[in-house]
Amino acid sequence: MEHTPRIWGGTTLAERQKDRRARLLQAGVRLIAAGGGQAVSVRAVCREAGLTSRYFYEHFQDRDELTVAVFQTLAEEGREAILAAVAEAASSRDPRAVAAAAVDAVVGLALDDPDRGQVMFVAPTTDPLLFEARDRFFPVIAEMIADQIPKRDSPAQRRLKSASLVGALSHDFFLYVSGRLDVPREVFVQHCVDLLLTVASMRASRR
Repeated sequence: MEHTPRIWGGTTLAERQKDRRARLLQAGVRLIAAGGGQAVSVRAVCREAGLTSRYFYEHFQDRDELTVAVFQTLAEEGREAILAAVAEAASSRDPRAVAAAAVDAVVGLALDDPDRGQVMFVAPTTDPLLFEARDRFFPVIAEMIADQIPKRDSPAQRRLKSASLVGALSHDFFLYVSGRLDVPREVFVQHCVDLLLTVASMRASRR
């Protein structure tokens, strides 16, 4: 006999749990963006989310687990946004269009949502937990970049180039998001696209 989820207040238990987890994560984003990882505590997160500690421990063992989960969630959303943007631009067979799509996806996430930008690019520079989470995510982005580098380069060259690009772009975004790089947005985007095309030895279409 098929089990039917119990409905309370118009939602199932699983839906309510999912909503509470999302609220806790979003509270973590706001706290980290405002004060760095050190601003995160169980009490502060519960207060920001409007939930009791009972519901916090329903999803996370402690504030460290939530802090890492905040970064991982945003990073995964960013990865999916980049993949979708690149897939859409790939049909043009124009490396510049592909590079621009990838950069636009990251810029849209980091600049149009300032809290997200702070968590992804600024907070990891001062918080060990976030630094480690970002360090584990870098190879994922590097592999995505390496996939776009022409196969005429050896695997070792592609790994070196993609690693260099991840480091350079991450630092550029840190400077821009933190307000230490005072250039117009369109100039920043163009710089990132040119950096990808130059270091990766991708040839932009001149049609």
